[in-house]
Amino acid sequence: MNILLSLPKRMGPKPQTTHGLPHSQVTQHGPDHIVDQMREWAFSLPGVENQDSLVSVPGARAMVMHQSSGCNRDGFMIGREFAHIHPHPDNGSMHVQLREDDAVEVLKKGWGEHHTLVLKGRRPVGLVMVFSPRDEAELAVVKSILKRSYDTVTSAQVAA
Repeated sequence: MNILLSLPKRMGPKPQTTHGLPHSQVTQHGPDHIVDQMREWAFSLPGVENQDSLVSVPGARAMVMHQSSGCNRDGFMIGREFAHIHPHPDNGSMHVQLREDDAVEVLKKGWGEHHTLVLKGRRPVGLVMVFSPRDEAELAVVKSILKRSYDTVTSAQVAA
């Protein structure tokens, strides 16, 4: 039984984004110290390796499960990559692979949007761009979204 992801509503207007490839967030990026905290936390999760993304822009850092980790292959976007964090100038936004119901919750509450490839029918619902956290409160929410993706691939329970 899966517990539904329950997110608060994101405050303020939606950031501007591009809808081509690369799919990017254009406005409302979080400050470096918040994005750095997010990266540090993300790459400290057990079994997660910090690698170049196989599908994103140069400099994007992928969350990749170590080869020795038993994983749910349905949780990956490519290879063993389940999320990647974008570099400057698109600082801190990320693409994350989620279950369909979790992706719908992220969109409904304003924390992200479908990846361009989902909108074009080339990927199933679940691949989302999560917007860059702008402050500590948003960082906690974004970490909970990343944790859900991590839990989907590992079934592990890690404190956010």
